[in-house]
Amino acid sequence: MIQPLYNFMFVPFIPPNCDYPPTLYSVLNSIVNGDKEEDYTKIKDLAKEGRTTIFNFDYPLSNNINKEDFETMILKHYMMRRIGYETVTAFRLALDSKLNEVMPIYNKMLDSLENWNIFNDGEVTTREGSENRTGENTNNTKNTLENSSQTDTNNTSDRRNSELPQNQLSELRDGNYVTNYNYDTDINHGEDSSTSNGTSESQGKSKDDNIYHEVVTRSPADKITILKEMQENIKSIYTLIYKDLDVLFFGLV
Repeated sequence: MIQPLYNFMFVPFIPPNCDYPPTLYSVLNSIVNGDKEEDYTKIKDLAKEGRTTIFNFDYPLSNNINKEDFETMILKHYMMRRIGYETVTAFRLALDSKLNEVMPIYNKMLDSLENWNIFNDGEVTTREGSENRTGENTNNTKNTLENSSQTDTNNTSDRRNSELPQNQLSELRDGNYVTNYNYDTDINHGEDSSTSNGTSESQGKSKDDNIYHEVVTRSPADKITILKEMQENIKSIYTLIYKDLDVLFFGLV
């Protein structure tokens, strides 16, 4: 039966005959296999099995990245590197501080990458918003009505009489043998004029809240090329993360 180099919980991490801190492999092996008498976890699974003990703290991580895969990848990357601290507790405290310092920056980089679901049936983009549109309406109406009327009336009165009843009516009409004669003429003239002016004005404001919901689905033609470019971008971001975490490990000789 293979025994661990030292017990994770009770034995100091630096063996008496070693001047250097332990490797991350030794730490993980003590965490995962320290109390086992058989059925030891293989080295390829040490990072996955022991990650929760190393990463026993909270830190921000993009929703596009799986937490288990992220932590396992970091532990495998530094598996054979010596930790830069005398105890695992000191190492975890430094790792906690460093991840909370740098990950908000790298999360923004990861979130800005597109085409995470490149092999789905089209990439779906949803846009929602509203537009506020305000308009003013002004109506001015002016009406003018003029009425004018004129009335002319002529009345003529011809009154004749004779005291000689034996005279002929024709002689009376001709003016012969007239005792009394009255000839009256009445002229009536009337004018009527009226003007009516009217003005109406109306003002109004209208507001239109235009709420739109737009769904755009597209399927890139060359998915392989897009995927390769995306993987290169992710790899570049991980390289920057490793560079920031290098200070937590013992320098390479």
